Amino acid sequence: MKGTAVFGGTQLFTMLANIIKGKFTAVILSTGGMGISSLLNSALVPMQQLFTFSLPTAAVRDIANEETPRLKSGKVLAFRRTLFILAALGMIIMAASAPLFSVSTFGNDAHTLWFVELSIALLFLILTSGENAVLQSYRQLKSLALCNVVGALCGLLFGIPLYYFYGVDGIAPSIVIMSVVTFLFSLHFTRQLPVVGVSQPWSETWRCSRDMLLFGGAMMIAAVIGSLSTYFVNTFIRSYGSIDDVGLFQAANTITLQCTSLVFAAMATDYYPHLSSVVDNHEETCKLVRQQGEIVVLVIASVASLLVCFAPLAVRLLLTSDFDSLVPLLRLIAVSFMGRAFCFPLDYVCLARGDKSFFFWVDGVWTNIKTFALLVSGYYFFGLIGLGYAILLNALIDIFMSFTLNKLRYGITYDRGVLRLYLPLLLMLVLQLAVSFLADSTLSQSLTLLLALIICIFSYVQLDRRIGFKSILRKRQ
Repeated sequence: MKGTAVFGGTQLFTMLANIIKGKFTAVILSTGGMGISSLLNSALVPMQQLFTFSLPTAAVRDIANEETPRLKSGKVLAFRRTLFILAALGMIIMAASAPLFSVSTFGNDAHTLWFVELSIALLFLILTSGENAVLQSYRQLKSLALCNVVGALCGLLFGIPLYYFYGVDGIAPSIVIMSVVTFLFSLHFTRQLPVVGVSQPWSETWRCSRDMLLFGGAMMIAAVIGSLSTYFVNTFIRSYGSIDDVGLFQAANTITLQCTSLVFAAMATDYYPHLSSVVDNHEETCKLVRQQGEIVVLVIASVASLLVCFAPLAVRLLLTSDFDSLVPLLRLIAVSFMGRAFCFPLDYVCLARGDKSFFFWVDGVWTNIKTFALLVSGYYFFGLIGLGYAILLNALIDIFMSFTLNKLRYGITYDRGVLRLYLPLLLMLVLQLAVSFLADSTLSQSLTLLLALIICIFSYVQLDRRIGFKSILRKRQ
C-alpha cells in the first residue's frame, strides 16, 4: 500500500493530465482525429514492443536479484548496451518501412512522413523504458513516478498547441517531443543511482544479456501479438464500420484505462520485484498473491462502480457531446476490469518464475487470439456496443483460465477469503450495470448511485480491517 500511495499519487496526476489532453483532443480534432491518433499509436506500440524485446521486464528481475553493487552495475551496463542496439535498429527499420505503414494503415502513402517522425519517437521510447527499468530494479519508486509525471506533462504542454495549430499533422510531432523530453528526465534520475563504473568486454555483455534476451523474447513475441491484435481490430472497425467508431472505441478504452491504471500500474511497480524475490518460497508466494488479490479487488471494485455511475458525466466533462453514444460501452468495459483485477496477481507468477513457455502460449497466443476473435465478432454482429459485450465475455473467460491454470501449474490459488470478497462485489457491479440500462432515467441513476455507495463503503471497511487507516494516521501525527 505504501508503494501504491507513492506511485498512485503520480498516476493520478498523469490521469488528470491525460484527461485534459483528451478533452482538448476531442474538441480540436473530433472523433476522426482521435481515430487517426489511435491508428498511429496502434502502429507505434507493436514496433516498440518488438524492438524493446521485453528486455526491461526481464532486466528488472535480473538486476534486482543481484546482491553486490558491482554485479548489479555489470547487469545494468549489459542491459543498456543491448537495448541501445535494438532501439537504433528499430528506428532504421521503421523509417525505411514508413510508406508501407502508411498504405496498410490509411490505404495510401500520403502519410509516410508521419511514420518517419514516429521512428524517432520509437528510439527514445525504447531508451526511456530501459532507464525506467533500472529505476524500478533499484526500487526507486519516487524517481520513476516523477518520470511519468514529466511524460504526462509534456504530452499536455506540447500536444495541445500542436493540435491547435497543425490539426492532425501535429499528432506525430507531439509524440516525438514527449519521448525525447521524457528520456532526458529518466536519464537524469538514473545517473543518481549507485551504479559503479565497470569495464566489460562485449563477450561479457553477451553472456549477461543472453538470459534476458531469451526470457524477454518470449514476452516480446506475446506482446507484439497483442499489439498486432489491437491494430487489426482497429483496422477491421475502420474498414467494416468507420474511423469515427475507431475514435469512440479508443476514447472508451482511454477513459477506463486512465482510471484503472492508477491502481494496476502503482501496484505492479513494486509487486513484481517483490514477488520475484520470494517466488522460490511457495508459502510466501501464496501469501503475497492472496494479499495482493484482496487489495486490488477492493480498490478496483470502487473505481469501476463510480465509473459505471458517472459514465455520462465523465463523457461530457472529458470529451464532447459527439461521444455520448459510447456511455453503454464505457460501462461494460468498466465492469470487465473486475476480471483483470482477479487475474492481475496470479498472472505475475509466471513472470516472476521466468516460465517462458507458459507465458508465450497462454498470454501470448491463446489470450490474444481469443480477444481478437471476440472483438471482431462482437463488432460484426452488434456494432459498437458489441465490443463491450465481447470485452465483458473475455474477462469472464480470463477469470476461469487464470484461476485454473495457476492452480494446476504452480499450486497457487486464492483462498476462500479472497473469493468471499470478490463474488459479492462482482455481483453488485453486474446488478449496477443492469439497472444502468433501465428506461426510466431517474430510477436508473438513483439505483446506480446507491449501489456505487454500497460498493465503496463495503470496500473501505474491508480495506480498513486489513490496513488500519486510523492507526496509520495516528503514527504520522
